[in-house]
Amino acid sequence: MAHEVLILAFEGKKSCFLHALLNALDMSEKGFAVSVVMEGESPSLMKEITNEKDPVHEIYIETKKRGLIKAVCYGCSKMMGVLEIVEKEGLPLNGDMRNHVPLATYVERGAEIITF
Repeated sequence: MAHEVLILAFEGKKSCFLHALLNALDMSEKGFAVSVVMEGESPSLMKEITNEKDPVHEIYIETKKRGLIKAVCYGCSKMMGVLEIVEKEGLPLNGDMRNHVPLATYVERGAEIITF
């Protein structure tokens, strides 16, 4: 079984999110089982990174196409006003823990959690 890594994108800073995506792609290419979870302020970036002219757009699209974005927080997406964008993008919304993404299932499986 591949080493499992959860990349928790929490910050609303584009540079942090870019590095989360770059590391997810790199680890995936090296055989890690990678899950990117967008929580906290990171869903707010959907307003920018879905724009084709945004410098992070290509990396976002590659990460999305590879299925590495496993969950976007429902509550945070709603609060940040990007719920419709997340739905339109077809990203998996999760609000199983009082409208937020539960991390316990990752911990139970022994995943290493890296927070950006």
